[in-house]
Amino acid sequence: MDTRQTSVINRYMTAVLFVGLSVSHSLAQEDIAQRASTEGGQGNASLIDAEAAKRVNAMSAHLSKQKRFRFAVDIMYDAVEADGQKIQLARTSNVEVRRPNGLRAESRGDRGWHKLSTYDGSHFLIHDQAQKVYSRVATPPTFGKFFEFLFEKYGASPPLADFLMEDVHAVLMDGAESGGMLGDAVVAGKDCDHIAFSGELLDWQVWIQKGDQPWPRKFVVTYKDVAVRPQFMAVIREWQADSGISDDRFVTAAPGDATKVELDRFGDEAGGDDVKEDAQGNAREEG
Repeated sequence: MDTRQTSVINRYMTAVLFVGLSVSHSLAQEDIAQRASTEGGQGNASLIDAEAAKRVNAMSAHLSKQKRFRFAVDIMYDAVEADGQKIQLARTSNVEVRRPNGLRAESRGDRGWHKLSTYDGSHFLIHDQAQKVYSRVATPPTFGKFFEFLFEKYGASPPLADFLMEDVHAVLMDGAESGGMLGDAVVAGKDCDHIAFSGELLDWQVWIQKGDQPWPRKFVVTYKDVAVRPQFMAVIREWQADSGISDDRFVTAAPGDATKVELDRFGDEAGGDDVKEDAQGNAREEG
């Protein structure tokens, strides 16, 4: 496995490990959204089925209307061993969102995983409740800049970040070279349209609920720039639009029963030397 592939795997794993929800294929979502809007937001439009693009756009519009909402998601992803073997791991997360700068994600899963992450528009807290350690850093004030900050400093992009952006269509479609409708499907008991897209670096599929509430119900990403082609899959079982979510849910106060560590301590779980080097000294400390 060459150095470039190892670097990609390390960043892929770190993104999963940080918050335990998602690996985003976007490197800087706000820049991508702006460029995609200027260019029409559909990559190579001649090879993208119009109905597929229309369904993604409808999903994007629906999501952008939701200002405070919850969802429950089951995650499965490939952990890549040093010899290239893929080991599937899983976890379940409950997520609460307040646009444009409130996020809470609590997840449990394989290997004793139990983490709580919160973002309040000024700080990001990640609390490993199993190991009783936490980290808290100052952050930019909106989702787009926050996700960009985490990616640039640590290679992490949480949680299902593409679906939290203001223009989901523009972010998802950037880099798509072809795509189309694959037919009817059922996910989490809901009738869905199954849609697939392909690009140079990754392939992705999305299952969108039919009807007047086009929630994304399943999302699969295949990373083509890694030789073993690891996959990430999210099945979203529950969506709840809820304007009554309290701001208290997003507080980032340090837990009293845990020891503070550097944020890159959580990235180290991926075993990536490049991540450690990139993160060294770059986080803005709390205060």
